[in-house]
Amino acid sequence: MGLLALFIPTLIFFAGITNLVLWRKNLILLLIGLELLFLSANVGFILASLVLDDIVGYIFSMIIFAMAGIEVALGLALTIVVYRQFGNIYTQSLRKLKI
Repeated sequence: MGLLALFIPTLIFFAGITNLVLWRKNLILLLIGLELLFLSANVGFILASLVLDDIVGYIFSMIIFAMAGIEVALGLALTIVVYRQFGNIYTQSLRKLKI
């Protein structure tokens, strides 16, 4: 279960990177790509924790789950604001928002 187990989070990580690169014009797909990156980190920490018989990976995984929840809440709030303001959810609309 050692090195072969790290193949799964690596595959999920590259799926997230591919999602960020290919579909970076849509906010929802951008959020999905970020969630895949968080998921790959979580799976990697949990598998490393299983292999090393340590609890630190589980603690880091819970912290990443909390960060992912915050990211989803802020990302969806920003998506709703962009949609109400411009009628679409494209990232080009973010440049028109005033900060």
